[in-house]
Amino acid sequence: MLNKNAFILLMYLGALPFITGAVLSLLSIDNLLIDRLLWLETVKPIVSLYALIIVVFMAGVLWGVMLPNKAGTVFSQSNFLISNVITLAPWFVYLFFPDSSVFLLVTAFAFLWLLVIDKQLYQQQLITKNYYQARKNVSAVVVLSLLILATDMH
Repeated sequence: MLNKNAFILLMYLGALPFITGAVLSLLSIDNLLIDRLLWLETVKPIVSLYALIIVVFMAGVLWGVMLPNKAGTVFSQSNFLISNVITLAPWFVYLFFPDSSVFLLVTAFAFLWLLVIDKQLYQQQLITKNYYQARKNVSAVVVLSLLILATDMH
């Protein structure tokens, strides 16, 4: 039998690449041996691309929540538009400033914006308390990780 809250575990697992990137970034600040590893230079581009994929995915999740629920309301129609902006803004910044602090900050803002929308969805009982609580926790970890990575950009 499939656990009805398996998506929460997947959310937390999805935060691991962000955490790993932030930890590796922090380790390199101290110029430890790990900084000498060649693959460390690929951490930020990998996490940046992963962040772009995940923010687009989360904007798509918003569509999945909104389509079957009150799809004709002004609230849902505005969220369809907002999800497109949340998808296109990081992508556009990534095209011009890949792997940059600007991109990571825009993406962190996009995750926060999605969380604000999730709060509204929770208040309208369109998502569960468990889902919303997990989203708050994971979003905090992801945004903090992105900010750590953004401050260590060269």
